[in-house]
Amino acid sequence: MFRFRLAVVIVVSFCFVLFLGIALYWSSSQVGQYFQRSQMAYEAFDHYERLSQEAYRHFKQRMDRLIIVSPTAEAGVESSKHRLYEAMQNLRNTAVKAPAAEDPAKDWQDKPAELERVAHFTAFLDASEYRFDEVERLRQQGKNEMAVQALSKFSKEEIDGKFQPLIDAAINAERKKAGKAKQELEDLVAQSRWIAISASLAAAIFSLASGALLLRGVRKPIEALMKGTDEIASGNLDYRISLDTRDEFGYLASHFNQMAQELELQQNKLREGRAVLEKRVAERTFELHHLNEELKRMDNERREFLADISHELRTPITVIRGEAEVTLRGQDREAEEYKDALHRIVELSMQLGKYVQDLLFITRAETTANLQFEWDSLDLAELVTGAVENFQVMAEENSMAVSLDAPAEPVWVRGDKQRLRQLLFILGDNACRYSSPGSHLAVSLWVDGDMAIFSLSDQGIGIPAQDLERIFDRHFRSQNALASRDDGKGLGLPMARSIAKAHGGSISVTSIENSGSTFTVMLPLIAAQQDDDLINER
Repeated sequence: MFRFRLAVVIVVSFCFVLFLGIALYWSSSQVGQYFQRSQMAYEAFDHYERLSQEAYRHFKQRMDRLIIVSPTAEAGVESSKHRLYEAMQNLRNTAVKAPAAEDPAKDWQDKPAELERVAHFTAFLDASEYRFDEVERLRQQGKNEMAVQALSKFSKEEIDGKFQPLIDAAINAERKKAGKAKQELEDLVAQSRWIAISASLAAAIFSLASGALLLRGVRKPIEALMKGTDEIASGNLDYRISLDTRDEFGYLASHFNQMAQELELQQNKLREGRAVLEKRVAERTFELHHLNEELKRMDNERREFLADISHELRTPITVIRGEAEVTLRGQDREAEEYKDALHRIVELSMQLGKYVQDLLFITRAETTANLQFEWDSLDLAELVTGAVENFQVMAEENSMAVSLDAPAEPVWVRGDKQRLRQLLFILGDNACRYSSPGSHLAVSLWVDGDMAIFSLSDQGIGIPAQDLERIFDRHFRSQNALASRDDGKGLGLPMARSIAKAHGGSISVTSIENSGSTFTVMLPLIAAQQDDDLINER
């Protein structure tokens, strides 16, 4: 419907433009034609004027030659005759070029009349030449009086009576035609101007009226479509454009509503897909978080284990160095003493080897939970005695004394010899490091029921009462320990407690600040039947 109205407006506007173009073309054509004819009328007028002048000049030359006979007069007659016939020929050419009359009522376009007038002038000039020749013969025959009378009669009757009225009528006719052509040209220009103005006004009025009608017809649909686009752009996909028209705007509105519906369906699908994706992402995030926490835990365990190993490697190395230095300082020692020293060095080297194996294992396994113990039945009294000998080597650096109170008979426990030696080294190393030079370390081992009890007492800096509950926490060091030494990491005692717990035992401490500390380790004994079996085996 809208396309039909728009097509009608375009066709009518085109007709207006076409009509205006045709009118302007016709007007310009008519103006050119009238202008051409006006120019031809003025040109004919000029030719008649010249013909009149040349004719009278020739007539005067002929009369002068009758009166005065001389070569100069003869040359003037021929010259004037030539100019006269040249003017006559120009007039004849102008008459021949004039267009034929399209309307007999328009006398200024009457070509036959113009040619007839030219023919009269030609005949008159020919006749005048004949009359002048007659007068010339009479003069040559000596009949001067008759020649003068004939010349006077020709001048009065022919020239003044016929030629002059004829030339005046021709000049007046051409002047009238030129004026009439000019007037008609002016009328045509004015008429063309009014036609152009009228057509332009009609086209302008039609354009305004049709534009207003079209604007009125499209404003409401366009506003509805713009509102719909704004609603959709703002996210309101439930909005629908309501247009009752059956034109292109109604068709566009229906397609727009269909597009909004499809967008709404797509958005709902996207919401559902996003919800599913968010759920999956949350699940994967939870899994990744769990794995990350597990990796952090494993990394912490690995770093703790490496710190523990680094901490524990220090004590055996110190003892080995001490054993070697003591042995080298001896002058006259028996072979048995060197053998005992080397034996202790071998045991400590084995202890170091155990630590290195643990280090390699944790490097591959990435977790301390997989550490394995080499369980076996062992004599705790023998193990403590060997450890005390190592304590003595470490204590010599600070001029400290070490005493041992242990039963002579074996004290059988089930455990890992290297781990238990590690536990003893931790306690002995701490006692040596935090005791004053010249102090005393007391080591005791006894049996109480089904438990083997080991204790180590020092005369060191002690532990503040508020720190006793935290002394076995990893990386914790009491304030007086921090003030005394800065090379500790707070890893030894937590590791000692872990070893004791792995063996089914426990470790505890009693301490008085600035007076010393006593660490007590309790390990379960092997049952009596197992003890008898071990004695029999030995």
